[in-house]
Amino acid sequence: MTYYDREDQFLRQRLQKEIPILTALIKNLYGELDKKFHLNGAKVPVTFGFDTDSLGSYTRRSAHEKEHFHFSLLFIAYGVKNPLPKEDRIDLFKHEYAHYMQYNMQIPEQYKWQTGTHGSAWKYCCSLVGAAPTPYYKAGEALMNHDYDKVLKNRIHDKSVPIRDTYRRLQTAQKQKDEVVQYKLGDTVTHPKFGNGVVEKINQRSGGVHLHIRFDGEVKCIDQKWLSRKKYT
Repeated sequence: MTYYDREDQFLRQRLQKEIPILTALIKNLYGELDKKFHLNGAKVPVTFGFDTDSLGSYTRRSAHEKEHFHFSLLFIAYGVKNPLPKEDRIDLFKHEYAHYMQYNMQIPEQYKWQTGTHGSAWKYCCSLVGAAPTPYYKAGEALMNHDYDKVLKNRIHDKSVPIRDTYRRLQTAQKQKDEVVQYKLGDTVTHPKFGNGVVEKINQRSGGVHLHIRFDGEVKCIDQKWLSRKKYT
């Protein structure tokens, strides 16, 4: 066994000693939420592991799985090098409780419009328990004021959608227009700052056209929308 293997083994043994404390913390929190929502989340078994790519999860009962909550000691334990802040740890527990809620309580019809594990039903449950309605952990989210009305709004019934769609169509049309090459090699153009120049190279790109233009012996790369053709009188 190498030095690093021994260190890892010692760390795991040390973290496992925290399981009773963490279990009590989770059960107490879920017990309070159970009283509020008339559920039984505190009775669901809680397991712990050393997952490196997942902070926690809730698993529904099925033919192959027993219902349980699961948390990684590498994130929620107090004895790790960079433990989660208290607020983020509690938010994680609420995040998973919201998953339990979405499958164990009646969800109003207006919050069933978005499917998926982190869909509108889960976000509705987050709004009830005060959890961050975001699918992935982000440090500090627990301390933010969350706009639940915004994340729960059904896009189909959102009156601002037609306005945003019109704006997007206009933006797309303008983008397509900007991508049309308006000049050819050798054209003489005028720039408001650099004056007159000659187009030597053309690069068509997404959202516009870049021209390499020689101004008095110096070549500059400029988007064509900042140019005008030189007018002769």
